[in-house]
Amino acid sequence: MTVRTVVVKGHPVSVNASNAAKMRWKEKVATAASKVFSEPLGDIDLRIIITFYHNVMPDFDTDNMSKPICDCLKGIVYHDDRQLMERHARRRDLNGSFHIKGVEPDVAVAIAEGEDFVAITIEKIGAGVVMI
Repeated sequence: MTVRTVVVKGHPVSVNASNAAKMRWKEKVATAASKVFSEPLGDIDLRIIITFYHNVMPDFDTDNMSKPICDCLKGIVYHDDRQLMERHARRRDLNGSFHIKGVEPDVAVAIAEGEDFVAITIEKIGAGVVMI
């Protein structure tokens, strides 16, 4: 499996946010993703893991946070969101302690800075991987 991670600083928005807020957030995510992905991944199956590292508990659920992110990655990370065979979304409180082993360097730096951010990890699901 090939793994790439995009770090987007700031507080994500929900699918229920205003159109203007969603547009600003999507532009921010797209800009960050374009620095990691020079072109969309081919017609392959993918897994996306979206983690929001926060200082204050957000007022939205993780599913609603993930939808605008997945939408704006189309054409940058993948050709079509139908390539997403798995989507995981979660939150992590930055006000605790972390055991950092095997984490992407950009994620470790962002955790150390202590400001809200989103880590978006894209994995290629290879042949022979059984999903249950």
